[in-house]
Amino acid sequence: MAEVERRQLDTVVIWGRAGGQFEHCGDILYLSNHFAISAGADSAIWNARSFAALIVRPGHEPELHIDEPDPRMDRLAVGDVRWSSDPVQAVGERLRELGISGQVGLVGTNFFPIKYYQQLSELCPQIDWRPEDDLVKTVRKIKSAAELDCYRHAGETASLALTRLMSGLIGGEKEAVAAGAASQIVVERGGRIQLMGTTHGEHIGYQCTEPLTGYSQLAPQPGDLVAGMIHGPMYQGYYLDPAREWVCGGAPSGAQRGLIEATVEIVEELCGMIRPGVRLLDAARRGDELTARYGADESPTSKFFPFYGHGVGLFFETPRIGSALSAPDDIFEEGMVLGVEAFLAKDGVGSCLIEDNVIVNAHGVELLTTTPLRWDA
Repeated sequence: MAEVERRQLDTVVIWGRAGGQFEHCGDILYLSNHFAISAGADSAIWNARSFAALIVRPGHEPELHIDEPDPRMDRLAVGDVRWSSDPVQAVGERLRELGISGQVGLVGTNFFPIKYYQQLSELCPQIDWRPEDDLVKTVRKIKSAAELDCYRHAGETASLALTRLMSGLIGGEKEAVAAGAASQIVVERGGRIQLMGTTHGEHIGYQCTEPLTGYSQLAPQPGDLVAGMIHGPMYQGYYLDPAREWVCGGAPSGAQRGLIEATVEIVEELCGMIRPGVRLLDAARRGDELTARYGADESPTSKFFPFYGHGVGLFFETPRIGSALSAPDDIFEEGMVLGVEAFLAKDGVGSCLIEDNVIVNAHGVELLTTTPLRWDA
């Protein structure tokens, strides 16, 4: 509520695809602990399937509008929960019933479908919608003590799974076999997989050998660079996305070792720079200096991710650590959880991705992902 009042708003409507990923599902989950079971498909009896909204007004209990009957009230953090087969109509009618007019904050304009926005506007012609897509993420950026405890469990899960994934790839298992064994660890410990990414050999410049699944039926051969990464909510919806790289058979050539060690050096040096008050741009520029010193070439992955890290929470979050992405006044703050990563490539050698996840504490960082960085035989 404090952030709503700081922005001088009397009412905010927070939309989220409650069963999605980017589509602000983290905002809904964060504020209400609601996550939709259905993936979403409109029909003759459903409109805005799997969408949810919170009506937030300072001085009043938030109202959660969902599309699932008989909600699990023991799981929800909001007491006023209303369901409808058409959440858009239900929210519009409720706003009219409350007599709300004039300027109202709207969270979700960067994903809310045009047809639903038109429906909402027709239902509420008295409202002037004011985009506030970053409102909840501003609050989510700094994690509470309880959230950080969730992250510590999540870090153990991701580390165990990534260790199993990499040991399988280094040992020459099929990508799918190694990914399956790693996925079992995540599921048994209460996590969920968004992407179990594997790649090797001629495809090492890409995140996945097989984009559709994340893992292929191919097995790396001795001497192939192998990479593994795990993306997903490892515990209670909290995301991690660590990555490692080594060589099948465990004996990298001099050039392969040089590529991997240079990538590791960037991640370790940037983690060593991070502490409250340090500017993100300073870390990003140091990453650029180290990349230039190595003389890195471009790969598909490095082109796609031109930065050295990002916030994580209930999906990927701000800030971004990048020369073109960080604002001059962006600083690291205690309680942030980050992915710190580097992408290097060398023509004739291959491409490397290393990422760790960390908590920013008062004196530096607490490492969440402890999978080995070096796998010498």
